[in-house]
Amino acid sequence: MRKRYVAPLTACIALAIPAGASAHASSPTVALDYRLVLDDLAPALHAVTVSVLDGDRALRVTVRGGRLTVLGDLGEPMLRIGPGGAFVNRASITATAQRLTRGGRGWSRVGGATFAWHDHRLAPPPYDGGHSGAVARFTIPATYDGRPAALAGTFVRYRRPLLWPWLAGAGISVLAVMLLLRLRPALRAPLATLHGVLAGAGALTALVAFGAADAPNGRVAWVQIVLGSLLAAAVAGALLRLRGERRTVLAGLLGAAAAVASIGSLGVFRHGVVISLLPTSVSRFVCALAVTAGVAAAGTVFLMREQTP
Repeated sequence: MRKRYVAPLTACIALAIPAGASAHASSPTVALDYRLVLDDLAPALHAVTVSVLDGDRALRVTVRGGRLTVLGDLGEPMLRIGPGGAFVNRASITATAQRLTRGGRGWSRVGGATFAWHDHRLAPPPYDGGHSGAVARFTIPATYDGRPAALAGTFVRYRRPLLWPWLAGAGISVLAVMLLLRLRPALRAPLATLHGVLAGAGALTALVAFGAADAPNGRVAWVQIVLGSLLAAAVAGALLRLRGERRTVLAGLLGAAAAVASIGSLGVFRHGVVISLLPTSVSRFVCALAVTAGVAAAGTVFLMREQTP
């Protein structure tokens, strides 16, 4: 019985890693204190498209005509992007510092006409709990076909949400389930199954919403999404086939794994900007559901076993 569910449980816990909130890691960023709002480009840059990716820490530039040269901190040419591809100046100190190159001489091809990179000049000022709204500006100098240009915008700060309503709601929900089990021990199995399914659904929804909204370099996190979906289908099939105590224990394991996998997404309750396909309040709700229902399912199975009639 235990060996059968070691692999699914391990896989579920491994899915916690893609949900982490790190602006420079390989995982999607789920929450921030700022949004970066880009200025409208000058009419002369009509063949250039600029967007912000990866939790507002990376720039993606597409050049359909002409040549855009992005300058570094010292005013040196750093990147050259055009229809012929993207090239990095290996002698640029800024490019080396931003790990676009290991140094050297000459220009090295790093991508096509659409190129994305992390730029430290997009790092916002420290959050000091002050007023919200536009708080600072950023400018990345450039030239377009030899003429001066710039990629510029504004740091917009959002207030952090109140945490106590979510904590109160989660605590009341878990306590209500435990109290109900003490009064009606016979409900242990159906409650464990219900909460395990809810927790798994919440964790999978969060995985898809965060992984598809703002993955690093603009790519959807298909590997995590597909693996999570396949795992969810396998566990759902097992819940339908199993009966009795085996189904109850699997539901408890599913709830525990869903709660652990959602820990990395708890930043949505601390930061004002949620990077998700879903509305902010809905994203927070599915994370709360995964953790709360997961704890309830695990507690129902493993803490209330002695009360089974």
